[in-house]
Amino acid sequence: MSPATKSNRGRPIVHTEPWAKITVVLLDRHVAYLDRLAIDIRLKHGKAISRAEIIRGLIEAAFQSGIDLSQAESIDTLVDLLVGSMPKSRKAVR
Repeated sequence: MSPATKSNRGRPIVHTEPWAKITVVLLDRHVAYLDRLAIDIRLKHGKAISRAEIIRGLIEAAFQSGIDLSQAESIDTLVDLLVGSMPKSRKAVR
């Protein structure tokens, strides 16, 4: 099924670009982080945000960062590249 003819079941589509629905396996701690972040955003701004929107935002930020992520040979080096480009004030513990 092409992006322009995807099913209209479920929530209304708000994407203006072609898209694909995929399944990704996440660790429980990653899901907990996404849920906590979604709750914090809702409490702070009064607007609900989904896990998928948060993940798309993180991917878009990595895309726009200009960091050459092809240097990464593993998830650990990918994280190091991304974290190394962030301000040093607050790094997450893995």
